[in-house]
Amino acid sequence: YLFLIFLSFLSCKEEEDSYVYPSVKLEFMSAQTDSSGKIVSLKTDKDTTYQVENDRTNSKLDANLLQRIVCYYSTLSKATATQNATAEIYSLIKAVSPTPAKLAAGAVMKTDPVGIQSVWLSGDYINLTLQIKLQSQAHLFHFIETGITQSGGLPSIHLTLYHDNAGDVEAYTKIAYLSVPLAKYIQQCPNGFTISFSINTYMEGVKTYTFLAPSSALY
Repeated sequence: YLFLIFLSFLSCKEEEDSYVYPSVKLEFMSAQTDSSGKIVSLKTDKDTTYQVENDRTNSKLDANLLQRIVCYYSTLSKATATQNATAEIYSLIKAVSPTPAKLAAGAVMKTDPVGIQSVWLSGDYINLTLQIKLQSQAHLFHFIETGITQSGGLPSIHLTLYHDNAGDVEAYTKIAYLSVPLAKYIQQCPNGFTISFSINTYMEGVKTYTFLAPSSALY
């Protein structure tokens, strides 16, 4: 039995000044925080780790936790035999990234539509950049596991995007960043698996994206 986790729409903190950025990258990453919530390191989906020398946003996230963000950052130094590379953060947005769960007993499944800008498998995450029409309400998201079947000899995990727009007026469009952690399926299915991820859209109805995840031996 797993409970549905309700998450607020797009928690973010960005630098708001006229500083001209140097050469920076925009990327989904995993941020490790210390006991104060300060980001101390970043890990890319390709397993590159950066020690954070400076965070221009002065963000405070959940303490002592590895959590998903989307950020602009620059590399300050390359990795050596004894030290990780270092980086500086210029802006960041916290991604919505709960572990997929079954719908709680008695809960109503909500699949209010979204616009899809991009969806892709990256490391042990499925990353999503969505376009959300909204005005003033908090939108709620989750990744709901709707079943597990067999496909081509491999387990096939079926997920659906939960989206409750709380009856919000579709006044303007804002970008939302979501990231589906696949760690529990990598542990449960060591020989690999497929993920079918269904998303209700404004223009095309339900679209389903299918990804083949590698075996845990590659992680």
